[in-house]
Formats: sequence, structure tokens, C-alpha cells
Amino acid sequence: VGDAEAGPSAAERATLRWSDALRAAAVRAGDPWGFGGVALAAGHGPVRERWLTVFRSLLPSGSPWRRVPIHAGDDRLLGGLDLTATLAAGRPVGQAGLLAEADGGVLLLAMAERVSASTAARLCAALDSGECAVAREGLAAARPAHFGVVALDEGTGDDPPPAAALLERLAFRLDLSEVPLAVATAFDGDGDSPDRAAVAAARARIAAVTVDDAVLRALCGTAAALGVASARPAQLALRAARA
Repeated sequence: VGDAEAGPSAAERATLRWSDALRAAAVRAGDPWGFGGVALAAGHGPVRERWLTVFRSLLPSGSPWRRVPIHAGDDRLLGGLDLTATLAAGRPVGQAGLLAEADGGVLLLAMAERVSASTAARLCAALDSGECAVAREGLAAARPAHFGVVALDEGTGDDPPPAAALLERLAFRLDLSEVPLAVATAFDGDGDSPDRAAVAAARARIAAVTVDDAVLRALCGTAAALGVASARPAQLALRAARA
């Protein structure tokens, strides 16, 4: 009775967190741009790298994988004037930034808790529209930018969380900070690990999966009961249910 009242042990909690993290990786990879992305709380180390490796292995082959440096400015994010090509062509020639380069893939947002408000706003705008608009240095263009974000939250103690507007657009929030490497590697090769073929099959079918009105009412009713003002959480929950 005492053990039951105490709840799961630290080892059991770590196993559950890792299992949930693997499930989130599989669901996210099964609907590549339907979830906005993942907020991943974990310091740099083998556990985080293990999750990123598993997640990347489940994505379609050749999916772009780009890392956003903490101090990336608009020229690197949005793109701008390609000076060499412009001089050669005698007219303005643009070059793609990270947002457009990640089209069809994933952006890794390093040290997401320290990302500037302007960078967060650029990411939010692209996540909402699916494109990267550039209007600078004599250029005016819009490039496709359908991608998912993995926001790497390395904050500790009193560090603030990543921007609220960005977090609202990311379906999954995972905390691997207390998951030991032994737990992460224990899942290798067993039936709990995500299966690449199963994820690929789900990805091919996701567009045909429908949800009836009762599920919609339940999701929206739950969000309202919890005081959630935004419609995004219910929409993301619906995508997760379909996946």
C-alpha cells in the first residue's frame, strides 16, 4: 500500500518520459508539418542526441535538417542579396535563408530560451503561412517554407522559457532532463521503439483519416474546461488523434 501511495519511482518516471518522447517523435514524423514542432527541454548530451537521432531516422529520406544559430540575423534566416551572383548577372539575385532551406524538413533552434523576439516572430510567421517572405535590399520574394521546429530548451534554474508565441505553435513539450542514458539506450531494438516502416505507412495514410464530430466536441470542450483561450491546442490535439 505504501508503494502504491508513493507513486512511480524515479526510474519508472524516466522510462515513461522516454517512452512518451519516442511516441511524440513517431507521431510528429508521421505528419511532418501538422504539429509545428517540438519543444525539447534537455541539456546538450547523449540523451538529447539519441532522441534527435531517432526522430531524424523516422523522417522521409533526404529531409532538410538545418540548425539555427543563436545569433542568426535576418540575412541568414530570411535570405537576401547574393552579391556574387548579382554582380555576375547585372541584376538583383536573391539567395535563400535558413527558413527556405528547411522547406520540407526540420529547423533545430539552438538555445531556444535565449532566442530574440524578432527571430521568434520570423519563425511564427513562417509556421503560420508556410512561406518565407523577403522584402529587403531591392528584393521582394516569397519562398516555400514548410518545416517543423525542434526548439532545444537548455534553460536551467531561473532562465525564462522560450517565447510563448512560439511554444503555442509547437504541439509537443518534452522534458528529458531527468532521463538517464541507460533508459534511452534500453529501448534500442525492442518493440517499444518507433518503426520507420510503420511511420512511413502512417504518413501515406494520414490525409485520409477522418474524425467524427463527437471527438471534435470532446477536444474543444476539454480545452474550454481547462481555460485554454487559443484554438491552436485543440487543433493540434486533433492532428495528434488523427496521427
